[in-house]
Amino acid sequence: MTGSSRQDSGSQDRLHGPHEIVSHAEDFDADARKRQHDEAPANAPHTGAADALITRSRALRAVLQELHRFPSGAPEGLPAFVVAFQQHYAAKEATVHPLLEHRDKAASVAVARDREDGAQLLRRLDDVMAGKVAVEAMPLTTQIVLGEVDQYLLHEERDLVPSMERTLSPSESDRLAKDLKSRTHRRPAL
Repeated sequence: MTGSSRQDSGSQDRLHGPHEIVSHAEDFDADARKRQHDEAPANAPHTGAADALITRSRALRAVLQELHRFPSGAPEGLPAFVVAFQQHYAAKEATVHPLLEHRDKAASVAVARDREDGAQLLRRLDDVMAGKVAVEAMPLTTQIVLGEVDQYLLHEERDLVPSMERTLSPSESDRLAKDLKSRTHRRPAL
Protein backbone atom coordinates (compact mmCIF):
# COMPACT_ATOMS: atom_id res chain seq x y z
CA MET A 1 0.00 0.00 0.00
CA THR A 2 2.83 2.39 0.73
CA GLY A 3 4.28 1.67 -2.70
CA SER A 4 1.07 2.66 -4.46
CA SER A 5 0.65 5.80 -2.36
CA ARG A 6 4.18 6.85 -3.35
CA GLN A 7 3.29 6.37 -6.97
CA ASP A 8 0.08 8.36 -6.51
CA SER A 9 1.83 11.22 -4.77
CA GLY A 10 4.57 11.17 -7.39
CA SER A 11 2.08 11.24 -10.20
CA GLN A 12 0.36 14.25 -8.61
CA ASP A 13 3.56 16.26 -9.18
CA ARG A 14 3.44 15.59 -12.90
CA LEU A 15 1.26 17.53 -15.28
CA HIS A 16 -1.59 15.59 -16.90
CA GLY A 17 -3.24 16.85 -20.02
CA PRO A 18 -3.32 20.22 -21.80
CA HIS A 19 -5.44 21.93 -19.12
CA GLU A 20 -2.84 21.37 -16.39
CA ILE A 21 -0.03 22.48 -18.70
CA VAL A 22 -1.86 25.72 -19.48
CA SER A 23 -2.65 26.25 -15.82
CA HIS A 24 0.99 25.63 -14.86
CA ALA A 25 2.16 28.04 -17.58
CA GLU A 26 -0.22 30.75 -16.28
CA ASP A 27 1.14 30.28 -12.75
CA PHE A 28 4.70 30.45 -14.04
CA ASP A 29 3.95 33.63 -15.99
CA ALA A 30 2.30 35.22 -12.94
CA ASP A 31 5.36 34.40 -10.82
CA ALA A 32 7.67 35.85 -13.48
CA ARG A 33 5.62 39.08 -13.64
CA LYS A 34 5.72 39.36 -9.83
CA ARG A 35 9.51 38.85 -9.79
CA GLN A 36 9.93 41.42 -12.54
CA HIS A 37 7.78 43.90 -10.62
CA ASP A 38 9.69 43.23 -7.37
CA GLU A 39 13.06 43.67 -9.08
CA ALA A 40 12.10 46.87 -10.93
CA PRO A 41 13.28 49.24 -8.14
CA ALA A 42 16.72 47.61 -8.19
CA ASN A 43 17.00 48.34 -11.91
CA ALA A 44 15.41 51.79 -11.74
CA PRO A 45 17.56 54.75 -12.80
CA HIS A 46 19.20 56.68 -10.00
CA THR A 47 17.61 59.98 -9.03
CA GLY A 48 18.44 63.00 -6.92
CA ALA A 49 21.66 62.87 -4.93
CA ALA A 50 22.58 59.40 -6.15
CA ASP A 51 22.38 60.56 -9.75
CA ALA A 52 24.44 63.68 -9.01
CA LEU A 53 27.15 61.65 -7.29
CA ILE A 54 27.24 58.99 -9.99
CA THR A 55 27.38 61.58 -12.76
CA ARG A 56 30.35 63.30 -11.15
CA SER A 57 32.07 60.03 -10.35
CA ARG A 58 31.71 58.80 -13.92
CA ALA A 59 33.04 62.08 -15.30
CA LEU A 60 36.12 61.68 -13.10
CA ARG A 61 36.52 58.09 -14.26
CA ALA A 62 36.37 59.21 -17.89
CA VAL A 63 39.23 61.63 -17.22
CA LEU A 64 41.14 58.80 -15.51
CA GLN A 65 40.85 56.72 -18.68
CA GLU A 66 42.42 59.57 -20.64
CA LEU A 67 45.22 59.97 -18.07
CA HIS A 68 46.04 56.26 -18.28
CA ARG A 69 46.95 56.76 -21.94
CA PHE A 70 49.92 58.97 -21.05
CA PRO A 71 53.12 56.97 -20.53
CA SER A 72 54.94 59.70 -18.60
CA GLY A 73 55.10 59.79 -14.83
CA ALA A 74 52.97 62.89 -14.34
CA PRO A 75 50.56 63.36 -17.25
CA GLU A 76 49.90 66.95 -18.24
CA GLY A 77 46.27 66.77 -17.06
CA LEU A 78 47.11 65.28 -13.67
CA PRO A 79 47.06 68.58 -11.70
CA ALA A 80 43.58 69.45 -13.02
CA PHE A 81 42.37 65.94 -12.20
CA VAL A 82 43.77 66.13 -8.66
CA VAL A 83 41.93 69.43 -8.08
CA ALA A 84 38.69 67.94 -9.42
CA PHE A 85 39.10 64.84 -7.22
CA GLN A 86 39.77 67.06 -4.18
CA GLN A 87 36.59 69.02 -4.94
CA HIS A 88 34.62 65.79 -5.35
CA TYR A 89 35.87 64.46 -2.03
CA ALA A 90 35.30 67.80 -0.26
CA ALA A 91 31.75 68.00 -1.62
CA LYS A 92 30.98 64.53 -0.24
CA GLU A 93 32.60 65.40 3.06
CA ALA A 94 30.44 68.52 3.37
CA THR A 95 27.17 66.97 2.19
CA VAL A 96 26.83 63.21 1.83
CA HIS A 97 28.99 62.03 4.71
CA PRO A 98 27.35 64.07 7.50
CA LEU A 99 23.87 63.21 6.30
CA LEU A 100 24.49 59.46 6.09
CA GLU A 101 26.90 58.71 8.91
CA HIS A 102 24.25 58.40 11.63
CA ARG A 103 21.39 56.93 9.58
CA ASP A 104 22.07 53.25 10.04
CA LYS A 105 24.99 50.90 10.58
CA ALA A 106 25.49 50.06 6.89
CA ALA A 107 25.51 53.74 5.91
CA SER A 108 27.88 54.52 8.77
CA VAL A 109 30.29 51.81 7.65
CA ALA A 110 30.12 52.99 4.02
CA VAL A 111 30.84 56.58 5.07
CA ALA A 112 33.77 55.58 7.31
CA ARG A 113 35.34 53.51 4.55
CA ASP A 114 34.76 56.22 1.95
CA ARG A 115 36.35 58.85 4.20
CA GLU A 116 39.38 56.73 5.05
CA ASP A 117 40.03 55.56 1.50
CA GLY A 118 39.47 59.00 0.00
CA ALA A 119 41.80 60.72 2.47
CA GLN A 120 44.50 58.13 1.82
CA LEU A 121 44.20 58.61 -1.94
CA LEU A 122 44.40 62.38 -1.59
CA ARG A 123 47.65 61.97 0.39
CA ARG A 124 49.06 59.63 -2.26
CA LEU A 125 48.10 62.02 -5.06
CA ASP A 126 49.73 64.88 -3.14
CA ASP A 127 52.93 62.80 -2.84
CA VAL A 128 52.95 62.19 -6.60
CA MET A 129 52.30 65.87 -7.34
CA ALA A 130 54.99 67.01 -4.88
CA GLY A 131 57.56 64.68 -6.41
CA LYS A 132 57.94 62.62 -3.23
CA VAL A 133 58.21 59.53 -5.40
CA ALA A 134 61.51 58.37 -6.82
CA VAL A 135 61.95 59.60 -10.39
CA GLU A 136 62.45 56.10 -11.77
CA ALA A 137 59.25 54.92 -10.04
CA MET A 138 57.13 57.95 -11.01
CA PRO A 139 55.39 56.47 -14.11
CA LEU A 140 54.43 53.23 -12.40
CA THR A 141 53.47 54.87 -9.09
CA THR A 142 51.30 57.43 -10.87
CA GLN A 143 49.48 54.75 -12.83
CA ILE A 144 48.98 52.65 -9.69
CA VAL A 145 47.54 55.58 -7.73
CA LEU A 146 45.25 56.51 -10.61
CA GLY A 147 44.07 52.89 -10.76
CA GLU A 148 43.33 53.02 -7.02
CA VAL A 149 41.34 56.24 -7.51
CA ASP A 150 39.36 54.49 -10.24
CA GLN A 151 38.58 51.61 -7.86
CA TYR A 152 37.60 54.09 -5.15
CA LEU A 153 35.10 55.74 -7.49
CA LEU A 154 33.66 52.35 -8.41
CA HIS A 155 33.30 51.44 -4.73
CA GLU A 156 31.58 54.77 -4.14
CA GLU A 157 28.90 53.77 -6.62
CA ARG A 158 28.68 50.24 -5.22
CA ASP A 159 28.69 51.10 -1.50
CA LEU A 160 27.75 54.73 -0.88
CA VAL A 161 25.01 55.16 -3.50
CA PRO A 162 22.83 52.29 -2.19
CA SER A 163 23.06 53.77 1.32
CA MET A 164 21.96 57.12 -0.06
CA GLU A 165 19.03 55.62 -1.93
CA ARG A 166 17.96 53.50 1.02
CA THR A 167 18.12 56.16 3.71
CA LEU A 168 17.35 59.55 2.12
CA SER A 169 13.82 60.78 1.55
CA PRO A 170 13.06 62.15 -1.93
CA SER A 171 13.17 65.75 -0.66
CA GLU A 172 16.49 65.16 1.16
CA SER A 173 17.89 63.55 -1.96
CA ASP A 174 16.83 66.45 -4.18
CA ARG A 175 18.24 69.02 -1.75
CA LEU A 176 21.50 67.07 -1.49
CA ALA A 177 21.71 66.80 -5.29
CA LYS A 178 21.52 70.58 -5.63
CA ASP A 179 24.14 71.02 -2.93
CA LEU A 180 26.48 68.47 -4.54
CA LYS A 181 26.12 70.05 -7.96
CA SER A 182 26.86 73.51 -6.57
CA ARG A 183 30.03 72.24 -4.87
CA THR A 184 31.50 70.35 -7.78
CA HIS A 185 32.50 71.83 -11.05
CA ARG A 186 32.57 70.63 -14.61
CA ARG A 187 34.77 67.87 -15.88
CA PRO A 188 38.43 68.86 -15.56
CA ALA A 189 40.17 69.74 -18.80
CA LEU A 190 43.28 67.83 -19.76
